[in-house]
Amino acid sequence: MDRLTDPETLLNLAHWLEAASLSSIEIEHEGTRVVVRVGAVAEISRPQATTVAAPIAGQVLNAHPLRGPVTDVAAGEAAAFVQIGPILVPVPAPQAGHVTGRTTADGALAGHGDTLLSLEAK
Repeated sequence: MDRLTDPETLLNLAHWLEAASLSSIEIEHEGTRVVVRVGAVAEISRPQATTVAAPIAGQVLNAHPLRGPVTDVAAGEAAAFVQIGPILVPVPAPQAGHVTGRTTADGALAGHGDTLLSLEAK
């Protein structure tokens, strides 16, 4: 999709549209939307990342001890865990998406409401 948002590619698309007597084209791929109109500025919108916060204070685990870390999650699925002694509290994903970044290291202490990761909607 990065190639599609390249200014030269957008200009070529506008020329092809004009040559074909078309006024616009709209392309959507993996959440990124590109609209090219002849004689106008291209519009590009990308999905916004959602932050996921700790539901309770404790030690952050970016993966369940018996499984690896997840990169794609369903809505409600555990994207991370907060450990309080022997108890693991799941940190549910508010929506289905792809984990784009973890802001808290494994084993670090987090307070209630601290951001643990970023999630890009699918």
